[in-house]
Amino acid sequence: MCIEKDCAPENQGRRDFLLGAATTFAALNLFGADNQAQELPKNPPTRVLDDPNIRHGKVAFKRGDKEIDGYLARPKSERKKHRAVLVIAGNRITEEYIPNTCAALAVAGYVGFAPNIFHTVPDSARTPAEIAKVLENRTEDEYLEDIRAGEDYLKTLRPVKSGKSGILGFCSGGRRAMLYAAKYPKNIKAVIPFHPGKTNAEETVGLKAPVQIHQGIADRHIPVADIKELEKILKDRKTPVEVYFYEQADHGFLAYTRPYYKPDAALLAWKRTTEFLEKLLK
Repeated sequence: MCIEKDCAPENQGRRDFLLGAATTFAALNLFGADNQAQELPKNPPTRVLDDPNIRHGKVAFKRGDKEIDGYLARPKSERKKHRAVLVIAGNRITEEYIPNTCAALAVAGYVGFAPNIFHTVPDSARTPAEIAKVLENRTEDEYLEDIRAGEDYLKTLRPVKSGKSGILGFCSGGRRAMLYAAKYPKNIKAVIPFHPGKTNAEETVGLKAPVQIHQGIADRHIPVADIKELEKILKDRKTPVEVYFYEQADHGFLAYTRPYYKPDAALLAWKRTTEFLEKLLK
């Protein structure tokens, strides 16, 4: 579900976007985007929440005097410490594929953590218009400060190995993963945006960590041309970048909670993701 303007093409007006998002929102409710899926695919191959070798659940952490919720997953074994990977969602973290992404990172041997950067949105805000109204005055720096507080919280946890982390994000969360790595280059060693919102050259100044981008060719929200332009920006800056395109894959193809889930592409993208993390973090 896209709830922010950077999920829409640049030439789409705000009114048209909100109307289109309302349709998307209604379709996602059929699949339980916020209330868990009512009709999930049977045994989606990327779902690992029931893996007996991991532990996962909701947590809370502080940013100043504010308490923010999040979702944490880690390997069950406490024999060794593990690198952390931040998961930055493009919407509220109640959609099951976000906890599942944290769990999949734990299966791969990491501590996966999704800070709820949309914690200011009350449960009563249900429509895209209501959500947009709550978020309209929120700045990028505030989102990044939430992520930083989440990373600081991770460093206090016994299972987390010290050193640089990875960061992974979806849609506007993929964009913010890059912005965060650019702002805090000493903190992040690997960046993995899935169909990231449009990101310009100025915003990526300071981004030195290797980047691996995943993009569906049939994405109706993020034009392939935007991703190719981003690839050129990063290459011109000598930032290591890999870009993978997936045939017939739409926006959110990794999310088995959505009608756009594409299992083959999701499995391949996740294999590439874990190999990328293995190379850079282990």
